[in-house]
Amino acid sequence: MSDEEKRPDSPSTSSDDKKSRKRPATPPQAIPIPGAQIPGSAPTLPPWVAGGSPAKFVTHDELMKMTNELENMELVHEIAIDPNFQIPDKPTNAIQQCMRETMHRAYYNQLRRDLAKDPPELEYCFGFLMELKNMILEDILTAQHTRLKAEINSMLDEPTLRGKLDQGQLDVKKVMNYIIELCSRLCSPVRDVKVAELRTRTEIIDIFQGTMDLLELMKNDLTNYQISQNRAAIEEYSAKHEYEMFQKSLVENPNGCNFTREWLKAAYDELFGKEEDEESSSTKREKRDDEPVDEKCLVDTTSRGYVKLVEVDEYAGFPETLKIDRLKIELLAEKFLQIVVCASAVFVTCNMAGRQISESAEFKKTLKDHLVAITNNTDEERIKSDLEKMGEQCVKEATETSEKLGLEWNADNSASIRSQINALINLDNPIRKLVHSRVATFVEEMLRSPTSVPHRLLPGLSVIQSELCAFTSKFLRLCVHNRKTFYAMYSSLILEFQGHAPSTHAIYRPDSPSSMPGTSAQPGPSSSS
Repeated sequence: MSDEEKRPDSPSTSSDDKKSRKRPATPPQAIPIPGAQIPGSAPTLPPWVAGGSPAKFVTHDELMKMTNELENMELVHEIAIDPNFQIPDKPTNAIQQCMRETMHRAYYNQLRRDLAKDPPELEYCFGFLMELKNMILEDILTAQHTRLKAEINSMLDEPTLRGKLDQGQLDVKKVMNYIIELCSRLCSPVRDVKVAELRTRTEIIDIFQGTMDLLELMKNDLTNYQISQNRAAIEEYSAKHEYEMFQKSLVENPNGCNFTREWLKAAYDELFGKEEDEESSSTKREKRDDEPVDEKCLVDTTSRGYVKLVEVDEYAGFPETLKIDRLKIELLAEKFLQIVVCASAVFVTCNMAGRQISESAEFKKTLKDHLVAITNNTDEERIKSDLEKMGEQCVKEATETSEKLGLEWNADNSASIRSQINALINLDNPIRKLVHSRVATFVEEMLRSPTSVPHRLLPGLSVIQSELCAFTSKFLRLCVHNRKTFYAMYSSLILEFQGHAPSTHAIYRPDSPSSMPGTSAQPGPSSSS
């Protein structure tokens, strides 16, 4: 069924899909183009649209290569921006996990049927033993394990084992015991429990399956160790490769940087537009083509631009240089909104409840924790209903605390709290604007300054310090990597804003820039409320 024939209530337009909720309910009407197809006629296009060159064909291999390149780039990018990235022991995708279990079950069932024959058929078992040997040699051991490789090749010599198999003298359990002992020598201490459990198994199929699972875990352990040891090189490779890929795309599509230019220009104008207007009204100095961009100007401009992306639910004209992280940024925008409304609600409640209730033990923290739980999935579309629930929770907390302290509480106080919290839906609400400004200022300062400099939380933000630091930590790594990747391009664009010739093509700089927050940055604010 075509996209036009899908009903609005089909699964593809579920309420859980953020993007589909924002699409119009009905598709826009087609705009007639002179020379284009007329209903009932053969599909044609004017020659100035289709061009006169012969048809081009894309092979399956080319598509697969392109897909693999994109998947590899996304994986390396994910490693680069996530300091805690690890290959999971099991696939996180439910479909992949189901397929893996099904394939393994079919394989081991075949082995079980072969062993149940009289006499047992060991051809599959022999192949399995050789597969285990190859996994150890190729995936677990390194070039430095020369002696161990020689030992394995001697103990698990394929021609020797094949001769024993042909003579009916192959002791599969004995070979498997050697492989298990070998794994115990190679695996990390955390896998010792798995090895001990393997040694207690008696059924050969269970031993096969357990040993294969253990080797898969060992491969993951080794991969994760290599990732942790080579993180700096991975981050550098990811930045360089992403930049080169983007430059290639600009060769094919010179307008593929327009949204990035508009996004950066808006941030630049907010910071320096007034200064340039004043400079142009007096004596504007002549721009030199070889003049380097001021590093502080670039860091300040990009920092303001990054914050602008999370200040709104969905940024119009999303910059192309951040497309790979668009979903992450939109999810972070929801967390930004959550932090703002939760802190605002705490402000409102404390103001109405009075000093005694506000300063009572754990009142602010308990209230904040409950409000965070209520707004865990909030966004601009759900905020109205969430604010109503928040109002009820704030009234409940304030009422209960006043009773514990023996203070008077009346219905007018409850009604006022509900009313003021519901009013937070307005973007121009004074409390919401104040908290929004303070949160945005803190995040922008973290993006601008080196991590060695302590950052003071602005008054009132200490109540959401843990949430704000968690948000900033994730956002910081993403922005630092993006700024390092596209530093040369952003420099060229800022020089363009300052009066130089337009250019989006610049050579990647591996050392850019020196005053950026470090790649392993973690925000460490000093609290003050």
